[in-house]
Amino acid sequence: MNMEQSYVSAALVRPLVDAAGPTFFDQLPADESGHIQRILKQLRDPDTRLNTDDADELISLLINRTGNEALCVQAAHKFNVHSSCQLQHLFLCCNTLREALYYLEKFSTLLSDELEIQVTRTRDNIIKVKLPVADNFILAAQRHRTEMAISTLLNWLRQLCGAELQISNISVPFPATQYAPQYSQQWRSEIEFNAGECAIQFHSKWLDEGLHNTNPHILNMMKREVEEQYRKLARSGALSERIRKAFTQNKIRLNANQQEVADYFHISARTLNRHLHREDTSLKQIVTSVRLETTRHLLTSTDDSIEQIALTVGLSGRRTLDRIFIKEMNMSPAQYRQHQRQEALVVNG
Repeated sequence: MNMEQSYVSAALVRPLVDAAGPTFFDQLPADESGHIQRILKQLRDPDTRLNTDDADELISLLINRTGNEALCVQAAHKFNVHSSCQLQHLFLCCNTLREALYYLEKFSTLLSDELEIQVTRTRDNIIKVKLPVADNFILAAQRHRTEMAISTLLNWLRQLCGAELQISNISVPFPATQYAPQYSQQWRSEIEFNAGECAIQFHSKWLDEGLHNTNPHILNMMKREVEEQYRKLARSGALSERIRKAFTQNKIRLNANQQEVADYFHISARTLNRHLHREDTSLKQIVTSVRLETTRHLLTSTDDSIEQIALTVGLSGRRTLDRIFIKEMNMSPAQYRQHQRQEALVVNG
């Protein structure tokens, strides 16, 4: 089970269910059927979000009952209006791949809380669509989620650019599986296992190929739909945790002002304050908490000077850090570092 509640888009899971066929779930035992039917009901809306544990349970059931461990490694298929989400519509409305990748990178968390995609370009003009590598990438459930995400993105890329799009390489962080040949066969690319990253790679020449001429009004309509979804996601649940995560991952500077933080989540500063107030916190409290957590980590894991640590966490200098640290921890950063080192000596004998 996940320690933190996380969610994935139905658009990632729906193709697996469609492949299983409608009669597959009619054969389930009664004790399994009720819970699974509840999950399937959620899948009717491709823009809904499933609890990750529920998604993992459904995927595991599909794999076990079909006996197909490679079920999540899917080949590209035709566009299906019933299982396509708003982000896919926006992606396919784009006139160039460059434009489509911009929106994918910006709104990728609509597909999964853990799917913050980065698009980079190497010196030899190779584009990398990089997926995050989870700490538990070696576990089967996480591997299946990664396979699902890659299958979905490859499907979108080929629906937009056509079957002639050449994917030069796909790198995955986990070791080769028993069904390793399925990867290159289904994804039509060379596969690199045990890579230090997770990425889909192709040449930059595809970025600005003229694909079609979408009516700009349709494109703007789709953009508004996706932006509204993203705003709703930012407003829902623990916005404070999403802000904290953005700070710790250096997506937002720790000394960013309120408007910058609001802009990152595509909401107004007023909306930001209102939702944080509902969660009994404030932006100042979140920033202070992240600064303290980062400071404690740097004090114990590095030999950086306290002045340097203060600058790293976005403060003007040591004096300001001392004041905040003493107020929250009842000791100075120097005392904390000394105390932690003494404890480590005792533990290590």
